Amino acid sequence: MGTITSSSNIDFVYKSISSLGFLMLWSLTLSGQDELKLIAPGATLTKVSSEYKFTEGPAVDRAGNVYFTDQPNDRIIKWSVADGSVSTYMEKTGRSNGLYFD
Repeated sequence: MGTITSSSNIDFVYKSISSLGFLMLWSLTLSGQDELKLIAPGATLTKVSSEYKFTEGPAVDRAGNVYFTDQPNDRIIKWSVADGSVSTYMEKTGRSNGLYFD
């Protein structure tokens, strides 16, 4: 079992405070809005699958394709904007738990 050094503790505290500050700023920004429009007016939601146990970390690429993790099944899933299909993008991902594009 490893030992946590004081620099690790400081780094953890710094990241926690930074995250908390971001969340507070974000909530203040949203509090001035009457409503948050996540879904376009007139859009209908469609369930693409019910085979997943726990999904996490949706990320959208430039083309509009949506990637998310199927964490317990150790894979990344891709929803295609072109045809609405759902496919396995990657397997054996180390149970990835969130995605983003840089």
